[in-house]
Amino acid sequence: MCYSENDAVPAAPGDEGPVSGTHLHLTAADGGRYPAYLATPERQSGAPILLLPDAGGLHSFYFGAARRFAGLGHPTLAIDYYGRTAESDSREDDDFEHLPHQQKLRREAMLLDVRAGVDHLATVADGDPYVLGFCLGGGTALLAGTTDIGLAGVVAFYPYTGELGPDEPALPDDFVTAMRRPVLGLFGDADAVIPTAVPRAYDDFLDKAGVPHEIVIYPGAPHGFFERHYLEREARPDTLADVWQRLTTFFAA
Repeated sequence: MCYSENDAVPAAPGDEGPVSGTHLHLTAADGGRYPAYLATPERQSGAPILLLPDAGGLHSFYFGAARRFAGLGHPTLAIDYYGRTAESDSREDDDFEHLPHQQKLRREAMLLDVRAGVDHLATVADGDPYVLGFCLGGGTALLAGTTDIGLAGVVAFYPYTGELGPDEPALPDDFVTAMRRPVLGLFGDADAVIPTAVPRAYDDFLDKAGVPHEIVIYPGAPHGFFERHYLEREARPDTLADVWQRLTTFFAA
C-alpha cells in the first residue's frame, strides 16, 4: 500500500472553501456493496472526481484527499473495493491485512464499482467526472478509461496494473490503446514498484492510438510521492507545484 494512517495529502495552492463529508454505502449492478466517502464543497466550481485508493483501501489519507479536492470546488467521491470481502469498513485497523482481500479482487467487479460511483456522482454533482487513482486505483482508473463509463478524463498516479492474484493476471502495457478519454499519468523515476519502462510504454502506445495524454516522470520521486511529508518536508516544492499545476490544468480542460 502507498499510504498509512500517518501520511497526509499535500496542501494545494490557494484558498480552499468549506467542505462537508458523508460516509455512505453504494451498491453495484451485480449486487456488490461497498463503503464510500463523499466530500461536497459549499459551491461546486469544478468537475466532480471519483477517487480510487491504493491497495490499502479507503482510509484516512483518502478522506483527506477527497476533502482537499472538494475544497477546490470538486465534489469528490472516494470508493472502497474491499466492501465485497472485508467484514469491517475500517482500513485503519492494525489487524486489517489488505493482501488476502487484494487477491480476491476481480477487475470486472472493480469496474462495476467504478460505474456505481459515477452513477452516484451524477445524482449529487453536475458534469461528467474525472477518475483519479493511486497505484492499484491508478491502474483501475486507466482500465475504466477504456470502457464506456461516462468519464471526462483519467488521472493515474503511479498506476499498478500487475497481477492481483492467481486468477487475475497483469494487464499488458498495450491495453491503453483502447483508451477513450484524455489521460494524465504521474510517475517517479525512483519508483521501486513501477519501473520507468511502464510509463514510457504507455506514452508510446497512447501516441500510436492518438489519445490525448500527458505522461510525466519526476526525477528522484519514489512510489507514493504525492504525500505531504515527502513533498513539503523533503524540500521538493518544485515537484509539488508542478503536480498541482498539471492537475488543475487537466481538470479545467
